[in-house]
Amino acid sequence: MSKIEQSNIDLFPRETAAALTLLEAALAGHDASLEAALHIVPSKHALFKGRWQGAEAVFRIVLDKANLETASREFAELSRAWSYMQEPPLTVTQPLHFEPDSGVTVTAFAPGRGMLHHLWSLEANARIGPMNLAADWLHKFTLPTQEARKPNRRPWRTWAEAAAAKQTHEPLQKAEARVLQKMKKLYGQIDLPEWRVALAHGDFHLNNLHFHTGTVTGFDLGGTNHAPLYKDMARALVHMARRGMVPSGKRRFGVDAAAFEHYVQRFELIDVEENGFLPYFICFEALIKIEHPDMPKQRIEHALEMSEALFADMKQIT
Repeated sequence: MSKIEQSNIDLFPRETAAALTLLEAALAGHDASLEAALHIVPSKHALFKGRWQGAEAVFRIVLDKANLETASREFAELSRAWSYMQEPPLTVTQPLHFEPDSGVTVTAFAPGRGMLHHLWSLEANARIGPMNLAADWLHKFTLPTQEARKPNRRPWRTWAEAAAAKQTHEPLQKAEARVLQKMKKLYGQIDLPEWRVALAHGDFHLNNLHFHTGTVTGFDLGGTNHAPLYKDMARALVHMARRGMVPSGKRRFGVDAAAFEHYVQRFELIDVEENGFLPYFICFEALIKIEHPDMPKQRIEHALEMSEALFADMKQIT
């Protein structure tokens, strides 16, 4: 067993050491070796890099037994996705092994870096092509489970309103109050007997996609329930915009206009989806995020710019 490598994300040495001990015990008798601590969420889970049957792998161990069932469902979901997302350039991490008693998941190591980190490494005019691969990946991932269902918009509005009331930054409070007003008005305008749902990713943003030599690999597939198709799109779009990633230099509903348009084209959104459901969920994603009181000023400025642009476009449709 190699010593755990220290890193800027390994901020919990005792918890990491305890997780390592649990993981070693769970892997006893298997052809496995551990090399580096990758990430830990105390009392929830920890990730380590190592080798499984000689190949590079990532090991994830549950630190709270209450999450064993969730880990089992997530591995089943990854296995389902792997059945049709094995071939580059749009893939998921390969599931290798699951230990139901300990909640240890073993997956193949995905080389490369998070897509958002990759985009920041490129010149602005070279970002749009790679950025749009996120929409291509989501389309491939959701296509087998897409179906039409009666819309259920009310819970999303309720959750957004509750979150907006907890926003700690005064400039964002004011901007988000205006966005919430328009979200409520749009709620009353959307008139379609059904919307599209699919088995959702659950936390779809560009750093949950790895980019390596043209291949995009998705991981952290936490969703095992059907959700509105527009939810994952909005999550990715807002996550970028709140970090200042607007490669086209133009915005639509507060997010990058080129990325928005690519989702519209890839998913063949009809007008009520493009100008109703997707903006509705962009509002939701903008409001559900409660920024930490100590969040850097630049991040707050990005969030404020996005919310103000979102409100301006919402005024055109409500």
